[in-house]
Amino acid sequence: MHNTLELHGKESGQIWHRKGTGKNGLLVNVLHSIFNVADVPLKTVHFLQAGFDRNGERLLAVDQRGNVYVFDLIRNKFELVHRTGTSCTAVAFNLRNPSEFLIAMPDFTVKCFDADKKEFVAWLKGHMAPVKEISIDSNGDFCITTSAEIAFLWELKTFERKRKLTITNKNDVCLFRAFFCPVSNYILTCFRDDSILVWDAKNLEFKYQLVVPEKNPPFYRAFAVTNDGSILVCGGKSSYLQIWNLETHKLIKIIELPKAIKEIKEMGFLSQSFDGGSHKIIAMLCQDGILRFADIETCRDLFQIGQENDSIQHFLLSSNGKFCTCTLVSGQLHIYDLATTWKELNRAPSPIVRALRSNEDFHNDTNSQITCSKGSTTTQSSRSRITLSTNTITTNKLAIKKRSHSASDRLQLKQHYATRISDKTSISSSTLDQSAFRNLPEGLNFKKLYKILRFYGEYPTKYRAFIWRCLLRLPENHGAYAALVEKGGHLTFAKLQEQYPLKSRKLLRIMQRVLSALAHWSSIFGETDYLPLLSFPFIKLFENNQLICFEVIATVLFNWCQLWFMYFPNPPVNILGTILN
Repeated sequence: MHNTLELHGKESGQIWHRKGTGKNGLLVNVLHSIFNVADVPLKTVHFLQAGFDRNGERLLAVDQRGNVYVFDLIRNKFELVHRTGTSCTAVAFNLRNPSEFLIAMPDFTVKCFDADKKEFVAWLKGHMAPVKEISIDSNGDFCITTSAEIAFLWELKTFERKRKLTITNKNDVCLFRAFFCPVSNYILTCFRDDSILVWDAKNLEFKYQLVVPEKNPPFYRAFAVTNDGSILVCGGKSSYLQIWNLETHKLIKIIELPKAIKEIKEMGFLSQSFDGGSHKIIAMLCQDGILRFADIETCRDLFQIGQENDSIQHFLLSSNGKFCTCTLVSGQLHIYDLATTWKELNRAPSPIVRALRSNEDFHNDTNSQITCSKGSTTTQSSRSRITLSTNTITTNKLAIKKRSHSASDRLQLKQHYATRISDKTSISSSTLDQSAFRNLPEGLNFKKLYKILRFYGEYPTKYRAFIWRCLLRLPENHGAYAALVEKGGHLTFAKLQEQYPLKSRKLLRIMQRVLSALAHWSSIFGETDYLPLLSFPFIKLFENNQLICFEVIATVLFNWCQLWFMYFPNPPVNILGTILN
C-alpha cells in the first residue's frame, strides 16, 4: 500500500514511515487539508506547481496559498521553506545554487529565494502577462521566463536581463513555449500557428525553422526533447505524434495514437541510465487526465498512470527517470517511484511446474512422436528461453550400448554426423525465412539481405546497425540491463584505460559500462582477457545505444562462442583443432 502525507500543521518531518508502493508505483500521496474545530476536513489546499532539482532527488512543490515545500526523496524528509502568501504560475530550481529556487508570482514578476537561509535573493521584473514557464540551461548560467507575449533571457549569476524576444503581431500569434535545448546552445520557441523557431542563446540570433507540412495542421501544444538534443517530439490537438530530427531539421516519423487519445496536453521523455540521452520512452498527458507511457521506437504502449475520476492536471519527470510527480484535479500531489514500476513490468514469469513421471511412463513414451512447438526468443530479467523450430522427430527405442570403436567405425560415424549436420543446415536454411524472419519490418526482405551480404560482405554503413538489430531480433530488455548497470563497474575493468588507451573519454566510459554489465551477467567474462578486443567493434558501432550494444555482444557470445569456454581457463582446443584441420 502507498503512504499518505497530511501537511496540515506540519512544517517538517518524514515523508513516509515505511516505504511501500501502491498501484503503478505510487510512493506517497501528499495533501494539505483544512480542518475545523472538530478535526473534520473542510477543504483541500490545492497543489499547483512542482519542479525537480538537477539530480532528480529533491522536489519543490507550491500550493495555492503560497506554501513552498521541499521534499527530499532520498533522505525521506520534507520542509516548509517559504510562504509567499499567494499562488504561483511556475517554479524551478536554480541549478547554479542548489538551495535557491525561482517562483513566478501573480503580479507578473519572478522572485528568487534561498531555501537554506530562508531569505529573499532577487526580483526579476519586466513581464506584462503571467509567466507560465521557467527554463534553465544545463549549465545553470541562464534562464528563460516565458509569457504569452514575450520571453526574457536572464543571467543567473547577476540576475540581469540579457535579451528579450517579443511578438509584434500579438493578435494572431501566441507564444506557447520557449525553452533551452539540451547539449546545444539553442533556444526553441513554439507558437500558436505551429511554427517552431530555433535561436542562438548567446545573442538570440535566428538559426533555423522547422517547416511543418501545410496539409492537416497538427495544432502543436506539447513538446519534448531528448537529453542529447537530437530528437524533438511534438503533439497537440490531434491523435498524431510528429518526431523531428534537430540535426537534419527534418520530420522523420509520424506516430498514430489510439482512438481514445484525442489531445495531448503535456509530454516528457523518461531518462534511463543506459540510453546515453537518446530516450525512447515518452510520457503523454492526454485529454482524459491519464498519463500514458509509450515507446516511440517500437510504437508500443507500456503502462499508464491516473484515473478518470481524479484526473491529472500536470506532471513532471525527474532527470534521472526514477520519480514522477503529478498534481491532480482534487488538489493532491502524487509521487511515483518509476523504478519499482519498471521492475514489475520486467518481472520474470512464475516458474514452470513439471510433473515427475514414473519409469514405466517414460519407456512407454519412447515410441511416440516428439513434437517441438515453435517459440519466440524473449529475454526477461536474466533468464533466456531457447527457440525451437517446428520439426517432428520420430524416435525409436533408446538403446545405449558401450562398445569400442574401430577405425572403420569412427570413419562411418564421422560420415553419419556429417550427413546429419548437412541435413540440419538445409532444414534451418529453408525455415529461416519462414519462421525466424517472418516479422521483419516493412521494406526488409531476408532473401535480399542474404544476397547482399553474400555478394558485398557487409551492409551499407548508413543502414548497417538497423539491419542487424532487426535480423538478430533483440529483446531490448531495459529492466534486465538496468539491473546489471546498477551493480556498478566491475573491478576487472577498473584500469581499462591503462590496457587499452582510447582518445575518446565517452567511448571509454561506454566500454567500461558494457563490459562490466557482461561480467555481472556471467562471471566468466570477468576473467576473459580478450573480451575488450572482441567487444570493441560492437561498442564502436552502437555507442549511442548501450542496451543494443550489450544485447548484440551477448547474442554473439551466447550463440556463436559457447564452445570457446568449454575448457576455460585453458584454450578452446576443440575450436583450435577444427581451425587447424
